[in-house]
Amino acid sequence: MGVPHFLAKACRWPTFLGSIILLYWSVAFIAISGHLKWWRLRGRRNDVLAWSEGMKWWVRCRVLKVGTTDLYRQPCVYLFNHRSWGDFIVDQYVTEGRSLFMSRLAVLSVFPTFIYSLVILKSIILFKRGSIANKERFNAWIDKQRAGSPQTGLAVYPECPRYNRVQVFCPPTSLQQGHRSTLGESLPLKRGMLHYAYSRKLPVQIVIGANKEAIIAEKRCTARLGQTALVGYSEPIITADFPDFESFWAKVQEAWDAQWQAVFGAEWDGLPELEVQEPVTYYPLSITLPMLGMTWLNLGLFAYTCLLTFRAARWVFALFGPAQPLALAAAAAYLALSFRLYSQPVNALAAMRTQRGHPGKLAQSEANLAALDGSVRKDS
Repeated sequence: MGVPHFLAKACRWPTFLGSIILLYWSVAFIAISGHLKWWRLRGRRNDVLAWSEGMKWWVRCRVLKVGTTDLYRQPCVYLFNHRSWGDFIVDQYVTEGRSLFMSRLAVLSVFPTFIYSLVILKSIILFKRGSIANKERFNAWIDKQRAGSPQTGLAVYPECPRYNRVQVFCPPTSLQQGHRSTLGESLPLKRGMLHYAYSRKLPVQIVIGANKEAIIAEKRCTARLGQTALVGYSEPIITADFPDFESFWAKVQEAWDAQWQAVFGAEWDGLPELEVQEPVTYYPLSITLPMLGMTWLNLGLFAYTCLLTFRAARWVFALFGPAQPLALAAAAAYLALSFRLYSQPVNALAAMRTQRGHPGKLAQSEANLAALDGSVRKDS
């Protein structure tokens, strides 16, 4: 049963802003929930997997597995599709915290508290968006980052952008972060990091995720609790099996398109929930000690921010004078309605398939956009 569109849009802000706060203070949240074992300075520990499991717990999402192929757990390059900020949570979880993610430097200014933690954990490579002047020097820098990281997989978002159904040319030296796309079709792949994988003879595995934008869709300013994402893994592509880069690239594009169709065309009924294996990771003190300090810094700053927020809210409600109880009741009712509406399961894939006659516009259909706004519910 749907709700009026204007009401759904008016009620989207508490959960959306709450998701931004959750991401910003994610280190504090997962420490509070007990997922981050910050006190364990020695021994087996993987904070990246703990972070993704903790975030998954906080947003109450689950991940279903499409197909029988498992995650490739040897050194490799993972290729992901970029849907939304929901990628933050899902993609680290489905690679079991093994990924060294490549991300634009700008993300550091948006979420400094948890991005700095990823820097300490050596699980992120921050780069400036744009073309690379000296490709060999850049590749050598990537080699150095990989060599100093406990992560075994290099994670890349390789899609080229497309605007108004016109494909944008991506030069071979382009290292823009993968284009965020909520289209219902796959996009051509950029070649930059595929050249790197081929030159280093690193296997490549394609990891396609769907319905991640139901968790967080920053473009629509929506976030929802209790959602379901899908993931499917391709068979690993062994670069050494190809005589030249062109044949390798063609195989990767073919496998990418096939895996996309498999995941986005999957029926949810009967799909198993993804089971992850914790990698055997032992952090040195050069990582665990800074993470101990970063965790306490996050907890302290978060507590102080909560105190300031409480004081500000108390001051605002005091302005209502005798009507303060009524204002508090109205605010509580608004929050309750927001969380009620944005805790309903949304199956964006089902909405996409309502317009199979024009696959390029599947995810742009009014049904899908309305679903992500909360005014149409699609149970999974």
